[in-house]
Amino acid sequence: MLTLVPTPIGNVEDITLRALRVLKEAQIILCEDTRVSKKLFSILVSRGLLECDTEQKTFLPFHSHNQDSFLESLESDFFTRNVVYLSDAGMPCISDPGAKLVEFAIKNHIIFDVLPGACALNVAFSGSGIESTPFFFIGFLPHKVQERKAKILQLVNLPLHSPYSVICYESPHRILETIGDIALLLPHLRLVVSKELTKLHQKRYFGTAEEIYLILKDANLSGEWVVILDCNNPESIPEAHSLNYQEILMLDIPPKIKAKILSKMTSKSVKECYEALIIDPQEI
Repeated sequence: MLTLVPTPIGNVEDITLRALRVLKEAQIILCEDTRVSKKLFSILVSRGLLECDTEQKTFLPFHSHNQDSFLESLESDFFTRNVVYLSDAGMPCISDPGAKLVEFAIKNHIIFDVLPGACALNVAFSGSGIESTPFFFIGFLPHKVQERKAKILQLVNLPLHSPYSVICYESPHRILETIGDIALLLPHLRLVVSKELTKLHQKRYFGTAEEIYLILKDANLSGEWVVILDCNNPESIPEAHSLNYQEILMLDIPPKIKAKILSKMTSKSVKECYEALIIDPQEI
């Protein structure tokens, strides 16, 4: 039996009664990071939330770097025991490892279950004040500046006929750069930016990209972040739809992405715009 168990994203009291029971009964604990999982067990035991002997359990690493080799080496009787998978925080498989483990279970007819629990994605969206419209969760934005800017422009110009929001995660090392990129490209886009959700020092910031950038540039950026781009109200993103031709040409983004944007602004195909960008941008 395999069970994927969500772990608290901050406040340890967010763990469920069902999760505690499964952890108590588990014989093997597969972990994104064994150190993080052992620390969680220690905290749960010390607070009287979990009664078990951690020494009687086997903790094994299962993460993005070893998951393929791990699954290839499994013996046929591995899942005859109670096996639990824990990612470091939140729901396994949501910007965390675990999907390949589920795929393996499906292909090999292994009984498995997934417990519900905390996830920064839904906590951030529920605290955004944005009505339930379609939203897109994209995980982390690209690390490289050009790719990130191109992705941001794509996300706020999706060819949809209904309002939507975009949700992404960001690290403390890149959050200011990311908000700065959004503020540069779309200064009036409304954002909801959350930090350290459910923890003692959680913060939520509401406002335009430009406003939030000015706040964060002097703030403590430590911790994990969730950024929501509110594309529900066209008036909140005027700059996204009013960039003129010369501004598009000046954007530091790949030519293929630039060609797609220019194609929407003109009657020409993406191919025609791309070829023109390479030969003579002024001819588009």
